[in-house]
Amino acid sequence: MRTTEYVLDAGPLITVCRFTVRGSLVADHLLAHCQIVVPQAVQREVVTVGERYADAQEAKQRITTGAIKVAKPIPVAASLEKALQLYELGEGEYQSILLAYQMGACLVIDDYLGYLVSDRLGIQKRFLLDLLVRLMEEVGLDQSLACEIADTVRPRYTRAMVEHTLLMLGEEDSR
Repeated sequence: MRTTEYVLDAGPLITVCRFTVRGSLVADHLLAHCQIVVPQAVQREVVTVGERYADAQEAKQRITTGAIKVAKPIPVAASLEKALQLYELGEGEYQSILLAYQMGACLVIDDYLGYLVSDRLGIQKRFLLDLLVRLMEEVGLDQSLACEIADTVRPRYTRAMVEHTLLMLGEEDSR
C-alpha cells in the first residue's frame, strides 16, 4: 500500500537512507507505506554531490530501481517565482516546495526556513518525525517500529523533538 506521495527534501532523504532499524533502512520501512518523491535538485544534492557517503549510495540505489521517484517541478507563475526568490532558499528546498505545491503532496522538510515558506504558501508539510506519527495513525505503520525509528534517528534531531514524537507515538517510557 503506497498510494500517498510525500515529497522529501534533502535532509529527510539523507536521514531515511542513513539509519537502519530491524535490519532495513528507514527508507525501506517508509516505502512499504507510502511513495517517496524527490525533486531533481535533491537527487543531485544527495546522490551526486554527496556520492562518497553511504546514504547517497543507498538513495541512488532506490532511485535507480524506481522505489524512490524523481520529478522536476514545472515553471510557475512569475508572482510565485518572485516570492520564493525573496527567501534565498537552496535549490533543493526551492524545488521541494514547488514540487509539493504542484503535486498537492505533503512536503517532508526539516529545514526551518523551508518549513516556514511552505506554511506561508499553504502547503501541507511535516517534519520527518511527524511523518512517522502520520503513517502510524493513517496507514498502519507498526507503533513499536515507529518508536524504534524515532529513537534511531535521534542524532539528527533535538532531544525535545524526539521525546515529543515518542509521546505522540504513545511510547510510555521515553528516555
